Amino acid sequence: MNLRLCNGKIPIQTGMERHPIMLVDPPSRELFDSLFYRGIPSARLDTYWEILHARLGGSTLKDVAIQYRITRERVRQMEAKILRLLSNHLRSELASEIEIPETIRPLHDHR
Repeated sequence: MNLRLCNGKIPIQTGMERHPIMLVDPPSRELFDSLFYRGIPSARLDTYWEILHARLGGSTLKDVAIQYRITRERVRQMEAKILRLLSNHLRSELASEIEIPETIRPLHDHR
């Protein structure tokens, strides 16, 4: 998914057949920190946050890569990690609110 093309929303894969992708508002900084404190080293939380908002604001992979002196592939990987963690969070919330078959509940990634 390309964050640049979603008009400031974040595409989240829900795993549900009727609505496989939902566009959601970006999380608050407080929610972002609470979701990512285990999956992202604390020293890099600010960078992930800034990259998320740069991409949502229309910056290309190349623009962000140049700004942070990393490769476009690394920006893509960081973006994918953010989307995966947000998707898992949303799917967990949905699973607690409605009956979702076990096969599509979020997998907890321990990488």
